[in-house]
Amino acid sequence: MAVNAILDRPMTVAEFLDWQQPDGRRYQLIDGHPVAMAPGSDAHGTLVQAIGGEIRQHLKRRGRCRVVNEAGVIPPNQDRSYFVADIAVTCVPHKRGRSPTPSPILIVEVLSPGTEAEDRRVKLPAYQTVPSVREIVLVAHRPAASVLRRIEETRWLAEEVSGITGVLRLDSLDFDLPFAEIYAELDIDETGQD
Repeated sequence: MAVNAILDRPMTVAEFLDWQQPDGRRYQLIDGHPVAMAPGSDAHGTLVQAIGGEIRQHLKRRGRCRVVNEAGVIPPNQDRSYFVADIAVTCVPHKRGRSPTPSPILIVEVLSPGTEAEDRRVKLPAYQTVPSVREIVLVAHRPAASVLRRIEETRWLAEEVSGITGVLRLDSLDFDLPFAEIYAELDIDETGQD
């Protein structure tokens, strides 16, 4: 199908996954429309790698789950949204050719000024509908994070953690992640300016 024909109407997830982006940028599918993702800043990339690396080291000792960067997440019963999370953890083995991350148990988004509103307003509620997801973490560019934990099918408990001495507790992985570790390589101030 030609790109123009797809862009003249809302896309399905299958069409989106087959779509050849015309400009080499990364896209998400939101309500049937491809939306270009803003390029990540140096701080954003550093945080994603630090968090993913710490989680990966923890998981290697346990041996069954894995970290996926730029993880594709499809909310259930939707055929018009495909989100790209900064990090997801799944305990389903990798299978060649599979696009969305299967059954994520943890989703991490590193917030930036350009994406925070969308991450909180659009992606967070969609992630909460994925039955396998047990925790969602929104990480700021300063030492701060919001952790949402599923306590019942549709009930979530929110926790805020802040300050460089803060510790991010990931119950889904039985893992404590000190902010001092994930922010160690960043020249940060408490306002989160890059």
